[in-house]
Amino acid sequence: MDRHGDSRERSVMTGAHGPKPFTGSTVAVVGGGWSGIAAAWYLAGGGAEVTLFDEQDRLGGRCAGTELGSRTVTLGGKNIGRNYTYFRDFARTLGSVAFEPFGINSSRVEDGRLRTIDSSARLRSATVLARSTSPRDGIRLLRLASLVRRHEAEGHLGGPALTALALRHSDPPLHEYFGPRACAALLRPLTVRTTGAEPDEVHLGTLGCQLGLLMDSFDQPTAGFDPLFRAFAQRVTVRLGTRVTRLARAGDRVVGVLAAPTSTKTPTLHPADTVVVALPAPSAARLVEEAAGELAAELRQIRYFPAAVIVAEYERPVFPERVRSLVFGPEEPLSNAGAYGLAERNIVRYTFSGRAARRRLAADVPDADLLDLAEDLLGAHFPVRRQDRRDFVAGRWVWAYCAYSRFHERRLRRLAGLGAAVPGLEITGDYVRGASIEQCFRAARARVSALAARWSG
Repeated sequence: MDRHGDSRERSVMTGAHGPKPFTGSTVAVVGGGWSGIAAAWYLAGGGAEVTLFDEQDRLGGRCAGTELGSRTVTLGGKNIGRNYTYFRDFARTLGSVAFEPFGINSSRVEDGRLRTIDSSARLRSATVLARSTSPRDGIRLLRLASLVRRHEAEGHLGGPALTALALRHSDPPLHEYFGPRACAALLRPLTVRTTGAEPDEVHLGTLGCQLGLLMDSFDQPTAGFDPLFRAFAQRVTVRLGTRVTRLARAGDRVVGVLAAPTSTKTPTLHPADTVVVALPAPSAARLVEEAAGELAAELRQIRYFPAAVIVAEYERPVFPERVRSLVFGPEEPLSNAGAYGLAERNIVRYTFSGRAARRRLAADVPDADLLDLAEDLLGAHFPVRRQDRRDFVAGRWVWAYCAYSRFHERRLRRLAGLGAAVPGLEITGDYVRGASIEQCFRAARARVSALAARWSG
């Protein structure tokens, strides 16, 4: 797909050459994260009467706003790439969000020295990376990066060239295709940040959607996503604090959802011509099990990993201007600590992900103890002190990161076939095109476009 998408797709979805394809239809969207928001947005744009259901009390999934003292912060990802075409179209249409530059700036300790990767100093950063890999791995990484840069499709799940390369090598985990230096210096910081997984848990065929992030420049919303969520909720009916417990069926067809407020256990039928399940794959599998057992079985093969995020505010800046984050090694449960914003270097975002973090999270270590540990680790390099801490807020998610699966493109094709066999049911999520906000929008747009083409045909 090119930058603006296929022209036929655009006209079918928007009804540019006739009535909007979904006019007069009702659609239930299950899931209030970015995948659900995107699906609801495109369906409503096609004329559908959409109701979005989510069991949280705020829209946005992990990106929902959370109070830290007198301000609202975002615990989930908040970086918006300059190449986030569809998300930026969405935000521009709603007109409720402003952005400020916030490029990639990440450091790690190597031989006692800080090595910094900064997207605003690409040549210097490239030199740092080149020194961190063997010649063979350097050539392989440069070829893949060039492929992703030249062909937009390769920066998302299912890119044809990268998929073909992975198949030629039986889609190995990254630590079998690249050497230990490349895995430690470049790939692990990338995989843990984007999938919560170690290099031995990520397969080559899915690397493109992660490398694509390195090819972009980033902004962040100046006031978080809450203004955007409020504007969206004025366009689409949103039922928060409502759990969808089952899909309603008439014969083989899905005809609505059974949903109940989280405060009660008595579900109510909400009829719909189409139900879009826009949840993490494990949650989606549980919901579609009765209607589509084989589909559920495929969804369960997609790997997810947990994470915890703590955002803490301090009396004085923790990071200097030129270094905004620090990446930690595989032996530590803290994977990353970074400044919340360019001008908010006194607010630190601590991320616990990767194999070592899972052991702590499985043991249900209290948030305050995790924060003490994080401050000790960061304090070895930057001036962070408990007595300077004003406040903190924390979040944990069992299925925080999608790490996809081996031969993932084949699985996606099987999911598409199995989903098409269930009338009235559509699925989308972070496992379709990738887990970034833009990739969630692209996946939802493609699914809604395919549905529009069927209805219009």
